[in-house]
Amino acid sequence: ARNPGVDFVWIMGADSLRDFHRWQRWRRIVMTFPIAVVDRPGATLSFLSSVVAKTFDYARVDEGDAPRLARMDAPAWTFIHGPRSSLSSSAIRKVAKG
Repeated sequence: ARNPGVDFVWIMGADSLRDFHRWQRWRRIVMTFPIAVVDRPGATLSFLSSVVAKTFDYARVDEGDAPRLARMDAPAWTFIHGPRSSLSSSAIRKVAKG
């Protein structure tokens, strides 16, 4: 393992979850990493009808248990509500770097 002792969580916006099932090896990702889906403008309701949400509904973790997600075995995923930003993840990383 490249990072022993490190617990990874795959973080993605709800808008990306909508088309995630079109990604190459998407099931492998879901079965490998716990996933945190972050609310995005215009995607709050559409994520529920996504192929991934329907396929892995049994693995959904209550939002209140999100702090424990990194220690859970995959498949495990949660939807995180909160302040929504229209910034892309690239733009957020750029702002964070200063």
